Amino acid sequence: MSSTKGAFLVPTWQSPLTATLLSVVLIAAIVLVDLLTPVNVVVPILYGVPLVLHLWVRKPRWLWGLALVLVVLTLGLSWWGPAATVPVPRAVFLNRVMSALATLMLAAVLHLWMRTAREVEAKHRALEKQNKELEAVNQELERQREELRAANEELAGRQKAVGQLLEQQQQLQQELDRRRQEAEEASARKTRFLAAVSHDIRTPTNAINLMAEVIGRMAATPAMAGQIPEMARKLRANALSLMGLVSEVLDIARFDSGKVALQESDFSLGDLIQHECRQLVPLAEEKHLALTIHPPAQPVRVRTDRVKLLRVLNNLIGNAIKFTDAGEVEVSLALTPENQVVIRVRDTGVGIAAEHLTSIFDEFVQLRHPARDRGQGTGLGLAISKRLIEVMGGTIAVESTPGQGSTFTVTLPSTRVLSGA
Repeated sequence: MSSTKGAFLVPTWQSPLTATLLSVVLIAAIVLVDLLTPVNVVVPILYGVPLVLHLWVRKPRWLWGLALVLVVLTLGLSWWGPAATVPVPRAVFLNRVMSALATLMLAAVLHLWMRTAREVEAKHRALEKQNKELEAVNQELERQREELRAANEELAGRQKAVGQLLEQQQQLQQELDRRRQEAEEASARKTRFLAAVSHDIRTPTNAINLMAEVIGRMAATPAMAGQIPEMARKLRANALSLMGLVSEVLDIARFDSGKVALQESDFSLGDLIQHECRQLVPLAEEKHLALTIHPPAQPVRVRTDRVKLLRVLNNLIGNAIKFTDAGEVEVSLALTPENQVVIRVRDTGVGIAAEHLTSIFDEFVQLRHPARDRGQGTGLGLAISKRLIEVMGGTIAVESTPGQGSTFTVTLPSTRVLSGA
C-alpha cells in the first residue's frame, strides 16, 4: 500500500522490511544472472536497480549499505564469475569499476532525492498544518462575520425603530403644537368674543335704559307725546338686537352639548327665500344695492326645519348686504340632476382673502378690513349657519375674490326634497 505525497515525491512503503526483502530477492536474481551469463558488459549495470527499489524505504543508511553490497558484488563477480580469468582482462575490470561508480553515483543521487523528498514532505506537512490553521481562522472569521452581520441587522432594526419613534415623536410634537396653536387661537377668539359681547350687550342695554327713561319723561310731557312711537320702535330694535346676541350664544351652547333638534315641516323653499328677501330689501335700498332673486324653473318643496333654514338665509343675505357697498346681491335657487337643492348667495362686495377662507366658518372669527371696521358682532353667525346646515344633512361652502365679491353655496340632500314640480 502507498500514499501519494505530491507530484515530485514517490510513494513510501508501509513496511521497510517488504522493500528490503524485495531488494534481496532482486539482488539474488541479478547475481544469478551475472554468474550464469558470460556477458560482462551489460549485466553489471543491473546492480543499480535494487537501489531504485530501495528508494521507497526512505532510509539513507540502508541505501548506502545496499550500495556497498552491490559494489562488492559487482567487483567480486569479475573474479569468480563463469567467464572470470586471472588476471582479469582490463576491459572487464574497467567495466566493473564503471558499474560500481555508477552504482555509487546512483546512490548519491537517490540520497539527495530522499533528502529533498523529506524536505518537501516536511514543507508539505507544514503547509497542510498552515492550511488547517487558516481554515480554522477562516471559519472563525466567518463565524464572526455572521455574528457581525446579525449584530448589524439588529442594529439596523433598532435604528429603524428609533427612527420610527423619533418620527412619531415629531408627529406628536407637531400635533401638540397644532393643537396648542388652535387652543391659543380659540382663546384669542373667545377673548375677542367676550369683548364684543360685552360691548354689544352694553350698547343695546344702555340704549334701552335711556329710551325707557326718555319715554317716561315724554309721557309726562304732553307736547312730546307724539315722539313716543318712534322711541318705542328704537327701543324694540335694541331689544331685538340684544335678543339675537343672546340667541347666538345659546345656540353655540346647544351645539356643544349636542341638544340641537330639528322641528321639521313641509314648505316651499322659493316662498321662504322671497319672504326673507322682502324683509331685507330696506337694508339693500338704504345702501342703494339691487337685491335680486333667481327662482328655479319649477317650484321646490322641502321638508326640514323652516325656522333654522330661515336663520341661515338671514345670516348669509344679511352679511352680503353688510359687506357690499355698491353693486348687487343675488340669491338663486336650483335643483341638481341628483335632485339636490342648491342655494347661492352672491355679492359684489369686498370679498374674503384666501388665507381666511379656511377659517371663515370657525367660531368667534370676525373679518376686519383696513378701510373700515366691520368687526362688530360675535363672529358666530357663519359658524352657527354651518352647524345648522350640517344638522340638516347638507353642506355650505364659499368662493371669494378680494375686491370682487363672494359666493356662498348651501346644498341640501335629495332626502330633504319633497317635489320639484
